[in-house]
Amino acid sequence: MELKNTTKSGQAGWVRYCCKEGDCNEGVRFKNTDPLNEEPYDIAIIGAGVVGCALAYELSQYQSRVILIEKAFDVGEGTSKANSAIIHTGFDAAAGSLESELVSSASREWPDMAQKLKVPMVQTGAIVLAFSEDQQKQLAAIQQKSVDNGVTDNEILDATTVRKLEPNVNPNVRGGLRVPRESIIDPFAVSIAFAEVALSNGTDILFGAEVNSITETDQSVKTVHVNKDLKIRCNIIINVAGLWSRAVADQYKGEAFHINPRRGQFLLYDKTCRKLIEHILLPIPTKKTKGKLIAPTIFGNILTGPTAEDLPYGSNDANDTTQEGLEEIEASTHQMCPSLADQPVIAAYAGLRCNCQEGSYFIRFNDMHPGIVTVTGIRSTGLTSSFMLARYIIDGMKEQSGLNLIRNTKAKNSRDESSWPGWWKPPYENEDKLASCPDYGKMICYCENISSGELRDALCSPLSPQTTDALKRRTRAHMGRCQGFNCGVPIIETVRDHSEIPMASVTKRGPGSNWISPQVQKEAR
Repeated sequence: MELKNTTKSGQAGWVRYCCKEGDCNEGVRFKNTDPLNEEPYDIAIIGAGVVGCALAYELSQYQSRVILIEKAFDVGEGTSKANSAIIHTGFDAAAGSLESELVSSASREWPDMAQKLKVPMVQTGAIVLAFSEDQQKQLAAIQQKSVDNGVTDNEILDATTVRKLEPNVNPNVRGGLRVPRESIIDPFAVSIAFAEVALSNGTDILFGAEVNSITETDQSVKTVHVNKDLKIRCNIIINVAGLWSRAVADQYKGEAFHINPRRGQFLLYDKTCRKLIEHILLPIPTKKTKGKLIAPTIFGNILTGPTAEDLPYGSNDANDTTQEGLEEIEASTHQMCPSLADQPVIAAYAGLRCNCQEGSYFIRFNDMHPGIVTVTGIRSTGLTSSFMLARYIIDGMKEQSGLNLIRNTKAKNSRDESSWPGWWKPPYENEDKLASCPDYGKMICYCENISSGELRDALCSPLSPQTTDALKRRTRAHMGRCQGFNCGVPIIETVRDHSEIPMASVTKRGPGSNWISPQVQKEAR
């Protein structure tokens, strides 16, 4: 399949939000369909999770016209925003599997990729802990599995060594397996960075766009119908819609596969307890789950979880926490580190992973139709493997769909130095920056020390975020100890002023999640 050289040479793509007038800044509201009526897109990516954004990033390195379609109001709004924030080595993956291959390869490239993307990442290492004689015996098998997966830089530790490295673990620990290259990362920034680079290379991004149907599936030019009245014509469709991938596949009558949400609940601890651990602490895994971990976060907190609760198909919004789930996390993690029981929890949340009965990393090229790719079953390692999986998909399209791509020698593969988040490199610590913009010294979020200048920078960043959640993921404002109790209103006002919309139109994550309810608006009148 020969793609036309339709890339906008040297030009950035556009970002638009599908919503009614007054719900977002008019400058980025989608109201002109002319760009969709030009030459067909070479590739339409459905789903802007971390894998979809990585695909956009990798495809933007070629001469191709690409559009990224997302039903939410920001990238990474689904599974990608609620994970363990770990870059895995793949030491415990199923040996010989595609997941093992991609995760292991990606883990070695991540230090360089994180620098290119300007995404904070720290190699902390992990220790798999054994608390019984039977678990201790399993360490050798886990180590061998690690070696089979190409992760040879590990070592079995005796109890004394484990307690020396981690003095606060349960004193009854019998040993452990140390995996030095396991790392922690800012999981939100990854999707954002991939999308921003893709945008700079000419990729178009459409938010608030729900796929209603897909027609002309057997033709060279297919049509993706979004929001009932918009038509996006393209040569190739890549379905990476996560928990919605089955619903999207139904639109083109793709072959059968069975998915369901697997809910993972988490507890987030205050920064005051960060000193309790140095490594990611892991239990002995089971056939179903890797178990409930204790991990330092790149932001200075401690994270525990997740649960693994299989929910019925279609429960895509069941991301609430439960008393039973949180108690289950506490029982497991307090057994590993008893000192956690005395520490303050500042937040609890849940994420939904895409569990596929046919197996993880389930990929079909030419799914019942030429030029349609289905990707599903990407669970906890999707963050790690994202760009390597994107390359695998591109190579698969070359081999199985006859896709012919030409490198764009002018394409960018990194973000500018100024893209490092302010919480990682505080601008108020830079005298020149502070002198040039006093707003960097005006704090809005005191828990995380985030200034009004940083909020402004985030709102002016390439994806033009329009919601308070989007702003939160870029700056950490609203994520500290008070969870927005003190800074909530100033943040809402900041979005209002930047987007030039009424206060009542400011939303948490897009239309329908307004901070001021319609009833309150009505009563205020």
